[in-house]
Amino acid sequence: LALHGADRNGFAMRGLAKLRKATGNSFLMDLGKEHMSASEALPADNLNYLYKTMTEVQESAAYILQRATKAKASANYPDHVFGQGLRQIAELIMAECDTKVYYIELPGFDTHVNQKARQARLLNIYSEGVSALVDDLKRNHLFDDTLILTFSEFGRRVQENASSGTDHGAANNLFMLGGSLSSPGVYNDLPSLDQLDQGDVPYQLDFRSVYANVLEKWLDVDPQLVLPNFEGSTSII
Repeated sequence: LALHGADRNGFAMRGLAKLRKATGNSFLMDLGKEHMSASEALPADNLNYLYKTMTEVQESAAYILQRATKAKASANYPDHVFGQGLRQIAELIMAECDTKVYYIELPGFDTHVNQKARQARLLNIYSEGVSALVDDLKRNHLFDDTLILTFSEFGRRVQENASSGTDHGAANNLFMLGGSLSSPGVYNDLPSLDQLDQGDVPYQLDFRSVYANVLEKWLDVDPQLVLPNFEGSTSII
């Protein structure tokens, strides 16, 4: 859903090998070619929509598989799903794949139970993977042309619950990494534990102002098209 738009959708995959296996079926490829040759004569029904989606996936997969052979990552990526996913993103960036946005997730931060151990493990996975990605981008002189945005859909409460975890809260962290940040650093004061909002850390910086800055300065998009009726931007880029 993060890459679902009114006119276009994101292309999701689980590695090149699985992508090649899923889209390389000869029967489905012949079916896609047959649909393309007769597409103008087909009615706009659900079945035709599925055919159209299938052919678009086949075309996108063929492009990605072709571009993916152009470059190889050289950094030491950790051997877990998140790390290997970042390796794939790095290779597609280095291969100059015609894509502006790459999206990857690291699940498990809904830490209602045993938060200390789980967060330590997850943050280690995150830091290892992102460190390798940044290393690769710098080696290939692409770090200044890349912006890494890390966000979560919810924060955590301050007080620990009965299960050695924390429940859903209000404010959260948002990380931005790149070689073109205008003034790297922390963009708000550190929160005070004496000034909580019903047990939650109150936010100081509206996350939409960060998104607006990324849209306008990095993606060259009018923020009002994505964030209607919102005024304001944080000068990070």
